[in-house]
Amino acid sequence: MRELAATVDEIPAFILDMDGVLYIGEAPIEGAAEAVEWLRERGKKLVFSTNNSTNTRGAYVRKLARMDIRARESEMVTSAYATALYLRRHSPRAKIYVIGERGLKLELKWAGIGLVSYDRADEATHVVVGMDRTVDNKKLTGGLRAILAGAEFIATNADATYPTETGLSPGAGAMVGALVGCSGRSPKVVIGKPSPRMIKIALGALGSKPGETAIVGDRLDTDMMAGKRAGLTTILVLSGVSKKRDVVKFRKKVVPDFVIESLRNLMVS
Repeated sequence: MRELAATVDEIPAFILDMDGVLYIGEAPIEGAAEAVEWLRERGKKLVFSTNNSTNTRGAYVRKLARMDIRARESEMVTSAYATALYLRRHSPRAKIYVIGERGLKLELKWAGIGLVSYDRADEATHVVVGMDRTVDNKKLTGGLRAILAGAEFIATNADATYPTETGLSPGAGAMVGALVGCSGRSPKVVIGKPSPRMIKIALGALGSKPGETAIVGDRLDTDMMAGKRAGLTTILVLSGVSKKRDVVKFRKKVVPDFVIESLRNLMVS
C-alpha cells in the first residue's frame, strides 16, 4: 500500500465514479463519505462522475448530501449532462425523442434542446437513449420509428448493467441493445465512459491535466478503460460491478494501476 499512498499523495485531482464507488442504489458504501472528506482535507480537487443518466446533477448533489458527502453541482459530470452539452454544441436545433428518465429529459431541456413525444416521434431529428426503468414496447416503438425515419441514434452510455442493493439490474445498454436489435442500426455516438467525452469535461471542471489526475471506478470496461485511454492513473474498487476474477479476465484489454477493496482504502499513509 506504500506505492498507493505515495501516488494518492502526489496526485492533485480525482474523478470519482458514484454507482458502486460511493453507494449502491440508495445504500452508501461503508467508509466512502469519510474517504471523500479525507481527500478534501488534503486539498484534492474532486469531480463526481457517472454514466447513470436517470438524475440531474442537482439531484445527485442532494443524494450525496443524504449520505454525508459534500458535493457541488459544478463538480458533477453525468452522461445526461454530457449528452446535453454534445447536442447543444453539434445540433442546437435538434428535436429529440428520448428513451430515458426525468434527469435526462431535464438536462436536455435546460440546454435548450427541444423534445418530441411519442405521437411525433417521426419528426425527431435524434433519438437519445439512456437508462429507463419504465421502458416498454411503446417507448421502444417510438424510438424505432424515429430511427427508421432518419433520426440520428445517440446513446448516453452502453453499460449493460448497474449495481443495486439486491444485485445487478439492466443498464442503458439493455435499452440501446433493444433498439439496435429491432432497427438494425447502431448508435452514431456513445457519450458516456469509456468514451473520452466525459473525461474531457471532467478534466475541464477540475482544471487538471491527465497526468495530474486519477479516476476511481468500479467497472473495468468503462471507468478503467476511459482512464487508460485518457492517460489518467486508474484505481479500481471492488465494491461495485467488477470483481477480482474480472481483473484477470480483462487483463488483455486494460490493467488498472491499482486495485483496492473500496474507496476507504485510499486513506493510507
